[in-house]
Amino acid sequence: MIELAEGWCSAAVAGRLLSELGARVIKIEPPEGDRLRRQPPNAADGTSSTFQNLNANKESIVVDPNSKVLWDLIAAADILLTDQTTLDDQDITLADSDLTARNPNLVVCHFSPFGRNGELAGRPGGELIAQAMGGIVATTGHPGDTPHRSGPPLATHNAALLGGAAILSALYDRDATGTGAIIDMSLYDASVSLLYTFLPAYILSGDTPGPMGNQHMMVAPWDNYPTKDGWMIVCVANDRQCHDFLCLMGHDALVEDSRCALNDARVTPGGREFLNGLIVEFLSDKSTDEAIELLREHNVPAGPIYDVPTLMEQPQFLAREMVQTFENSRTAGSIFTMSETPGRVTRAAPRLNEHNTWEHKP
Repeated sequence: MIELAEGWCSAAVAGRLLSELGARVIKIEPPEGDRLRRQPPNAADGTSSTFQNLNANKESIVVDPNSKVLWDLIAAADILLTDQTTLDDQDITLADSDLTARNPNLVVCHFSPFGRNGELAGRPGGELIAQAMGGIVATTGHPGDTPHRSGPPLATHNAALLGGAAILSALYDRDATGTGAIIDMSLYDASVSLLYTFLPAYILSGDTPGPMGNQHMMVAPWDNYPTKDGWMIVCVANDRQCHDFLCLMGHDALVEDSRCALNDARVTPGGREFLNGLIVEFLSDKSTDEAIELLREHNVPAGPIYDVPTLMEQPQFLAREMVQTFENSRTAGSIFTMSETPGRVTRAAPRLNEHNTWEHKP
């Protein structure tokens, strides 16, 4: 697999994810190296921790993008990942017709802000713009607050995951047809796809979805609640869980109450207000740890709110091996837990041009 992508972008994330599943990923870098190599925070030896995290498992080759070497690499590859911003910045032109002529079996995944058709095709963009124009910003936060994005880069990473799925599908199809594919994957589309729980209500009633804080528009109770020493999350997904919660709180009779029995009533403003009042009262004399343990014992989904340092000390985090340590760096572990072909992170990110065996070939 050839990766033509600089910075923290969907193509680079897709390359990292597919490398965990066994793909050999050759990262093409300019002579000065990927700009992410110079982005803080930096480790004691000066290397960028951000670059290390995104590029573990990959190989690095410095190649003139207009040289025959790049085309030789493409001709021998199964997959090509491109990022529109990288191609624009480095003035690289890769016509689909040239790619398929050189390598008919090639699966190409083009990542871009807006895709390759429509009035915004080819325009510059990024994570925040994709979230804003794709509807995420308008549905994030609390009513009346200044619009703001989600914390993690949802558009970038969702596009990478969807692109990876499309690539695997294209490879599966190639086994039957012998022909590669051109995939058009945009951050804009990836953002819109995350609105699937918001769109049904608008399609049916015309109600415009807006920010709801930590509540869920489709189910209740689902929110953050105060305890005597902090906050916790409760997210009840169905009637059975809600009935168990009502009984735990000592309100058995409410299981048949019209305000609580069915989710349709619980998601109304009055239903939410009634239930939230009961929950706040129930949790007021309990610590967060006490409340979470009690709710989990009664099969009511509940959890704490962790910051990153606390998260990384948790037994569950450690059990899932979400961080891998190498001699001079630490990086995120693989998310792919599988019986036969588990994801693996086997080596740290490469040094610039570490794997260039092409420069001496004629």
